[in-house]
Amino acid sequence: MRRHVSVAFLLFAWLCANGSLWNVVQVVAWAKMFHDYSQVMPVAQALQATFDGTKPCEICRAVQKAQDTAREQSPRDEALGGSPERLLMVSESAPIFVLVTPSLAWPGVVNAAGLTRTERVPVPPPRV
Repeated sequence: MRRHVSVAFLLFAWLCANGSLWNVVQVVAWAKMFHDYSQVMPVAQALQATFDGTKPCEICRAVQKAQDTAREQSPRDEALGGSPERLLMVSESAPIFVLVTPSLAWPGVVNAAGLTRTERVPVPPPRV
């Protein structure tokens, strides 16, 4: 249970850091608008009225204002020392990797079954 809660809070923090939380709030606002419109008109008209954009709800206006404020407060490329146009960085090409199949035998082993016997097996077995 504790792990699920920590993952949920981590996801929430990531959404806040990326500014995606406003997108989630916008989707919730659209769902609320669609629900309200579908109570008084057919579904097709409710869907069209929801995404029309001419009559935004209070939540949609708040989200738009917050996103505009976040864009104004974010540092510009000029402030970071960069130019408005992008610079193409040229670097060396990546080295080519060559994969070689490793040998399957251990060093010192004559064959895959183990060491081979060089002398004959004594028959019958020696007695002490």
